[in-house]
Amino acid sequence: MATYTANAAQAGVQPKGLRVGLVAVTGFYSFPTSQSANTTIQMVKVPQGATPVLIQVANTNTGDSKIGVGDGNNNVRFRAAATLSSGQGIAICTIPAIPYTYSVDDTIDIVVSTASETTLSGAVYLTAIFSMNIEGS
Repeated sequence: MATYTANAAQAGVQPKGLRVGLVAVTGFYSFPTSQSANTTIQMVKVPQGATPVLIQVANTNTGDSKIGVGDGNNNVRFRAAATLSSGQGIAICTIPAIPYTYSVDDTIDIVVSTASETTLSGAVYLTAIFSMNIEGS
């Protein structure tokens, strides 16, 4: 049960965009040669005051996998047990009826709960669009 960090969640990386309006950020992570169950991948940073309005996940893996999408406080806040099919599987996350606004900086994470192959090879991509307002800047 390891935690990895994708390109858009590395230290010193902040989503580009205005601090008011919509901001889009995409992160990707290339899997190592083998993947264990319950691996967490921190995909993109989300700043304080951000409210996610769309999150989608895609992959280019050779095997099917089951994932959850959430954050540091709730690893299935946006999607639980989504299946990504082999090669270009995609999952759209559910945004809560009462929008969730981050009160502190966090990351949107993917948790790989199961995989049809221990060697997934390929990559996983997460795109998040969130709204920002003046109070969150």
